[in-house]
Amino acid sequence: MDELIRARIHDALVSEPPPAGLRSRVIAAVPMDHPRRRPWQMPTPRAQWATGFTALLLTAALLAALVYSRVGGQLTPVHTPPVPSVHLIGPEGLGVAPDGTIYVSDYIGNRVYRMQANGSLVTVAGGGSLYEGVATKSNLFGPAGVAVAPDGDLYIADNLGTAIRKVDRFGMLSTFIAIHATGAGNSPVGITLDQDGFLYVGNFGGDVVVIAPSLVTSKVDLSSVAAPRINPSYLAFDSAGNLYVSDAGPTTKTPANQVPQPPGGCRLIRIAPDRSVQVVAGTGKCGYSGDGGAARQAEINSPSGIAFDSAGDLYFADMDNH
Repeated sequence: MDELIRARIHDALVSEPPPAGLRSRVIAAVPMDHPRRRPWQMPTPRAQWATGFTALLLTAALLAALVYSRVGGQLTPVHTPPVPSVHLIGPEGLGVAPDGTIYVSDYIGNRVYRMQANGSLVTVAGGGSLYEGVATKSNLFGPAGVAVAPDGDLYIADNLGTAIRKVDRFGMLSTFIAIHATGAGNSPVGITLDQDGFLYVGNFGGDVVVIAPSLVTSKVDLSSVAAPRINPSYLAFDSAGNLYVSDAGPTTKTPANQVPQPPGGCRLIRIAPDRSVQVVAGTGKCGYSGDGGAARQAEINSPSGIAFDSAGDLYFADMDNH
């Protein structure tokens, strides 16, 4: 057993060079007699157990001393790998808060996330079983468009849930307005807010619906646009206060709980502050053509998300043209 203890100490000292003097201090601290000075006696089970336990303690103490010496006598917390970030299943809508915070909805995952500065995602709504209450313990059913008010309230187009949901600054989720109860018919996709707090919603049975802070609703008259009838999707305001609407393509399949959508003309529509309406891109026929030419003579296919840069140029996701 003496030789075993010496062997373990020797191996530890060889594999991890100790600071000066540590080897002699450890060896001197081993409580054993030199073999030539100790009379022989029949070992007993108790003596064997005690000697083995002593060896175990000495080895553990030696290794601890080596670690302590390597960090300069200071305790350093062990690094714990970060928890892997969540993975989006079906990212759908994006919303940017006044402070630059980005929110993204996961249509298939039934959640809305906030993007952190390092690119990771934190759940802010969905994934629970409650209908209303704490947002992270409540349920969303197909969240699509998201919009953030100046006061920080987050609005969510709960598409299959046929409602507009709201998450307040305290993380509580409530139903802002139930679409199926308004008689508008279809489910919301795109939503956006104007500077006066009016919420604009696309895809209410082929309409662009305006919801006042008082919850009084009205519809934008789109009858001046040539056939086919507009199938509103996502929306965005430019710096001049014009509202742009994606006129999506025909819907091939309608869920059982929704009324049939209008055909759609694969266009981009501009609604001026005076509510006049004009086509700014697309011909009314879905396709792919027109690069380098006039936007109104180009064929696009199921336009979706819209955004503007600082110069006022318009960008859109030409979804079915990938």
